[in-house]
Amino acid sequence: MKIDGIPTRTLRAHPDQRAIDIIDQTRLPHALHWVRVATLDEAAHAIRAMQVRGAPLIGATAAYGLAIALDFEASDTRLSEAVAVLGATRPTAVNLHWALARMRRRLIELPEAERVAAAYAE
Repeated sequence: MKIDGIPTRTLRAHPDQRAIDIIDQTRLPHALHWVRVATLDEAAHAIRAMQVRGAPLIGATAAYGLAIALDFEASDTRLSEAVAVLGATRPTAVNLHWALARMRRRLIELPEAERVAAAYAE
């Protein structure tokens, strides 16, 4: 995306803060508004409310949302719940489900203590 002719990322990751910033695309082109996403519910809302648009960005937001969710608890149950919550936001979004499946495959075999770092790295 370009803003005033300057390439701009639509998602900025802050793993040290366990959060991401997204451009609220529902407000474009009239306003540039960044939204902080720091919880599973906020990530799910951003996808459901179409604050993030485009298949790759939806998938990336879901992957970061999963990482954020695991920061609070990294159990198998929490992983499954977070995948279900995010997956329900846009049932037909192919990249969303691809990203969640990839994250789940990467994380499920890891010890809980290693999941958050692995999720952000993925």
